[in-house]
Amino acid sequence: MKKLSFLQIIFFLLLPLLVKAKATITPDRVLVLANTRSQTSREMASFYLEVRHIPRENLCLLPLPLKEEITRPVYLKKIERPLAKFLSKHHLEDQILAIVIMPGVPHKISGRVARDGDAASVDSELTLLYRKMIYGPYRLSGWIRNPFFATPREIPFEHDRFDIYLVTRIAAYTPKEAKDLIKRALLSEETKPPYAIILDAKDGPSRPGDNWIHAAYLRLKDRPGLRLITSFDPAFITSGDRVIGYCSWGSNDPNYPPDRRLYFHFLPGAIGVTYVSTSARTFKEPPLGWEVGPWKEHWRFFAGSPQSLIADLIRLGITGISGNVYEPYLGASARPYILFPAYLDGDTLAEAYYRSLAFLSWQTVVIGDPLTRLGRPVPSQAPKPENWFERRKEVYQEALKRRTEEDRLFLAKIYLRQGLTIKAFEELKPLLKKKEVKDFVFALLFQIARDKASRRRVVYYLRQSQDPRAKLVLAFLALQEKQWILLKEYLKALQTEPNLKRSFEVRYLRAMLELETGHCQKAIPLFEGLIAQNPGRFDLYLPFIKALKACGQEERAARIKERILAHPELVELWPELTR
Repeated sequence: MKKLSFLQIIFFLLLPLLVKAKATITPDRVLVLANTRSQTSREMASFYLEVRHIPRENLCLLPLPLKEEITRPVYLKKIERPLAKFLSKHHLEDQILAIVIMPGVPHKISGRVARDGDAASVDSELTLLYRKMIYGPYRLSGWIRNPFFATPREIPFEHDRFDIYLVTRIAAYTPKEAKDLIKRALLSEETKPPYAIILDAKDGPSRPGDNWIHAAYLRLKDRPGLRLITSFDPAFITSGDRVIGYCSWGSNDPNYPPDRRLYFHFLPGAIGVTYVSTSARTFKEPPLGWEVGPWKEHWRFFAGSPQSLIADLIRLGITGISGNVYEPYLGASARPYILFPAYLDGDTLAEAYYRSLAFLSWQTVVIGDPLTRLGRPVPSQAPKPENWFERRKEVYQEALKRRTEEDRLFLAKIYLRQGLTIKAFEELKPLLKKKEVKDFVFALLFQIARDKASRRRVVYYLRQSQDPRAKLVLAFLALQEKQWILLKEYLKALQTEPNLKRSFEVRYLRAMLELETGHCQKAIPLFEGLIAQNPGRFDLYLPFIKALKACGQEERAARIKERILAHPELVELWPELTR
């Protein structure tokens, strides 16, 4: 195998930034996964292949348990490994962009349900199959960051940039409703304005979920042909005509109707998201008369939970909806301020949802035909893709063999993306002994140290380093852990370093120390200077506002806060302002 130079590796890593891909998801780039033991699964797969003109060789049939929930070993043995083998055998690794799962395929992987748990949806685990086939296993505890999340709309999904698959599922209470879901996806190409989007907040813009809804309102309010049906008060919206988008808290809203009776008229192609922890726990139909309720009322439980189900919205006529199999925590929900604009601007259903989901290897399922596209047809075929899979694999294998300084940096970055912080640190340890340590090493070390499992060993080695930038990393870790005395000591040491004492990082640390130790009068001019030189660093405004308030400058703080709240692209900063 031909060896790749460091410059070739860098070119490979930077090529996605230099080349503007024109690919989009087309029928020949969709893989269909069905269960041979389910007649419904086989029939639905045949129907989907026919109406979407999917190549027959893109159908993967596996003999799977007729269960909704399976264990991790069963998932690996029955689904992940056979699917990886199928992709490899047919050389489809790069050809396939999206995987659509038919009814009858399990959708839950049992395990420990917690922030660092290993319970997950089958669908979310399969998104990382491309990456796993190249780099091997990733961390199973907790979530993995989605590389496609919040990417600019002009960047399409292609494997030159993104080493994942977009996974969606066809599911409903009945086979007829599942088939109708596919039919609505086909009809979505003819759906035109006027239409409406329902944005139903619970308490107004004061918490992350409601902030996202309010940001969606700001982004959508001036679109021609679009009517927004909004509620930022306790009332729950139960009806609406010509609905193309829907977002609410579902049964987490105290005013959600217990009898689950909703009266929306969804247009073909309508999509939505609900902030409900277990909304995709089952696609079995509840008994007649079942009502949702609070967690303390165990007699209301159905399939292990008293919460509302996304299958109710599928029955009502929605074409796409995201839900969760276990508790995902709010931050893992689809962001409506990203989802709806991306979809209205031409993204396929799969692209729009995964652009709006922050995490993978987690709890989400996305229901819907990945090729669904609003008001415009999907291209019948895309140009043959480059062989990015083999190139990535070659670069990785060569780096493992050589382990030069550049190789170790590359491997550490890969392991960090896999969530394997200890392996990433082991690659960087030899580099800390060099006389000249690259800035990038310290940046990676800070990321590694943010993981509690790796923090102690990283701190130990940083304290042994003679490089002053090691103290800079330690100072940021002290700030993160609110160790003010330790931070003060590190800043004192950094003031003796000519190349660092006037750096942005040191000035920022000093401003934060003054703020957090009650010296707001000293902190304000420091933040003013940082903002003057870095006006695009909006994260600086949050502690600046805090300093202004601490010093009684409420009016100035309020003016700055209002300006930030007017920008929907800064919505992830809003919780700090409204806390």
